[in-house]
Amino acid sequence: MSDTTTDDSTNEIPDDATPRAKERIIALAAERTALRQQLDAVGPKLAEVTTLQAQLSAATEERIRAAAEWSAKEAAWQTDRALLAAGITDPEAADIIAHAYSRVTPAEGADKPSLATWLQDRAALPKGVQAYLPASAAATTTTPTATTTKAEPVKTAPPNANAGAGSSAPLNGPLSAAEITEMMRTPEGIERYKKVRAAHLAGLRA
Repeated sequence: MSDTTTDDSTNEIPDDATPRAKERIIALAAERTALRQQLDAVGPKLAEVTTLQAQLSAATEERIRAAAEWSAKEAAWQTDRALLAAGITDPEAADIIAHAYSRVTPAEGADKPSLATWLQDRAALPKGVQAYLPASAAATTTTPTATTTKAEPVKTAPPNANAGAGSSAPLNGPLSAAEITEMMRTPEGIERYKKVRAAHLAGLRA
């Protein structure tokens, strides 16, 4: 007597099996065959689902990458727009001002102002930033007292900018907008600025 069966209805059925047992064996064999057919049908669909999942994952990653790239370009565009609106077109000046803005820390509980808003409050800007503002913009930051002081003494300032020690004296910190303006008035002052410019920029980035 053998109890070994196959998956189809041709299974070997024990000779001494009762009619009911034979029916049960045949039914089980048919059930197994049906299940295998269903499994064979699901196989390709399973592979299709796996492919779709891989495509969805790749599409999701691409969407995240594109969103990050768009956000970066939008931020860069907003920065360029704010700088141009403030009259800043020199790339070096733009880099220094952007670096200074990146170091701005808002007050506790307050949001960091946008670059455009920060540049609008010119009187509160660091001197190193003011030095790179256009002349017309920098003039708006001076107080009436400063403007009055500038009327007469400006004419006597060139000798001070040309002082013998001035061309070689070390720079103790970033130059102010007024100091740079005075230096640009004479050839000697321009030479002095060329010599201290590197130290001036380093002081702004410190």
